[in-house]
Amino acid sequence: MSTTIVSYLDTLPVELLNHILNFLDTNTILLSFRYVCKRFYIIANAYNQYKLNLNSCRKNNFYHFCRIINPLNIISLILSDDDKTPGQISLFLSFFNLKQFIYLHSLTLLEIDDKNLNIILKDLSYLLLKSLTIKSRTSLTLTDQTLSCLSTILEQTNLKEFTLSIWCFEIYDFIWPNQCQIEYLQISNRITFEQYCTILERCLFLQTLIIKDVLWNDTDMVISTYYRQLKSLTLEDNRMDIYKLEQFLSLTPSLIYLKVIGMAYLIDSYRWEKILRIKLPNLNKFEFFFLSWKNVNYNFSDIEALIQPFQTAFWLENKQWLVNCDYIINPTEVMLYSIPICKSYFQYHNQSNKISCSNFTNMNNKNNEMMMDNVSQLRLNLVKTIYHENFLRKTELSPYPLFRNVTELTLDLDYKCPSYLSQPLSSLINLSHITQLSLNLNYDLAFDLHTTTNLINIFKQTSNIHTFEICNNLSSINSNTKIEDICLLIPKYIEHLKITVKNVNEMKIVFDRFQYLSSITFRFSFDTLIPSSKVIESFLNIKNDLTYKKDDCSVRVWLNEFMKN
Repeated sequence: MSTTIVSYLDTLPVELLNHILNFLDTNTILLSFRYVCKRFYIIANAYNQYKLNLNSCRKNNFYHFCRIINPLNIISLILSDDDKTPGQISLFLSFFNLKQFIYLHSLTLLEIDDKNLNIILKDLSYLLLKSLTIKSRTSLTLTDQTLSCLSTILEQTNLKEFTLSIWCFEIYDFIWPNQCQIEYLQISNRITFEQYCTILERCLFLQTLIIKDVLWNDTDMVISTYYRQLKSLTLEDNRMDIYKLEQFLSLTPSLIYLKVIGMAYLIDSYRWEKILRIKLPNLNKFEFFFLSWKNVNYNFSDIEALIQPFQTAFWLENKQWLVNCDYIINPTEVMLYSIPICKSYFQYHNQSNKISCSNFTNMNNKNNEMMMDNVSQLRLNLVKTIYHENFLRKTELSPYPLFRNVTELTLDLDYKCPSYLSQPLSSLINLSHITQLSLNLNYDLAFDLHTTTNLINIFKQTSNIHTFEICNNLSSINSNTKIEDICLLIPKYIEHLKITVKNVNEMKIVFDRFQYLSSITFRFSFDTLIPSSKVIESFLNIKNDLTYKKDDCSVRVWLNEFMKN
């Protein structure tokens, strides 16, 4: 049967096969399609629309790609020095320089250091990039030379999308070019009000802006200039109060989309309607999440009072915007948010620990199903959530999991699990989408067979995970949990492991037991000292092609499985 299918494909015109390849990822093309037959081999070598994503790449595949790819055929490239591929960018630059990729349209650099960034930025002047993403480690400091090169790159007329994540204080010294053609800009830091105005003054085609927050002190600012080119604005960690924010939003009256994630002082429900009516008349989508920590005891009437201003005709009939309010009893906090929730990260609290109220009486099934669809990172306390009687009663009748699109799941374990798994985690989460699972141990796991058994049962339902993180948060003095006990919890099918260790000997135990891994991040207990580079290099045996990076609290290793075998 398979031979017949291949023969039919083999008769298709090259143009049609190239169209099919546009829907396949690079791994599938280079590692599978390319080796089906001689004709496919030739077509794959000539294909010139490759989107090469080396993030999370196995090291042997990385070497294979570097041997066979033609830089002229790459239109999109992702390089990463994160925990899964530490040292990858330097290794890539030993094979290529970016000047060779003359048809490259999109470049993403993850966890890059200043030295490599400086090298790459000098080569980018020879390219016609449309999209550039740079994300550095939080502890990294960029030099003035690197920032100057980056400013020059932004002058390129072809560049339309730019994402920048650098240490927050460095962005204050960044000089924006006088003319910039960018249409989409994301800065994962706070910027000053002066910088904000400079960006809008010099980026006349900017339509979408995503930033953490804007810092400014002049509450009596007189609005004299309006920036009407901006259509979409996101504030991911807003610290302005509602009055200052109203002045700030007055600068961009043409917004059609607004997202604000912020703190308690934004829960001025009555004022929001006034701002949206007067300052932003063209707005057709408003997403928000406001969090307040208040040491007060609320009841249902108090939560109703917070939601009441959102029950007017403006919210429910004109805009049709749904709003929900949750009061978490312990720890005390109030969450006011639009539906579906607009945050990618969410910490779940069981139903018995909260009081909820909405601005609508009946929500249709579609809205109810979509309520948490934007959440991709979820954290919950395993025992409190899964084994609580109220959770069981409230989820038994639900025909679908509340969290359908979570890919990264963090489970907190504060005490032992009961003797049996009384409610499957799948009743709350679609476990088939989980690719990264983290486990926080906040108690001594030694001799706890029930918890170990229950965790293994959970892992059986999350067979698509490729990254597993296990953090032992106890002091090494007070913990009886051995590294061998921890290793028993680690699934055999994962590729990337992050684990807490106490010394080099525990590193060796993990290293010897899990030789199939693509990467290991060794994190050291807060009460232990990280070994010296000399000791680490002696242990890792660098001659066996083990690329590693060391910082103040961890050692990250990228492994080559062929060399290990």
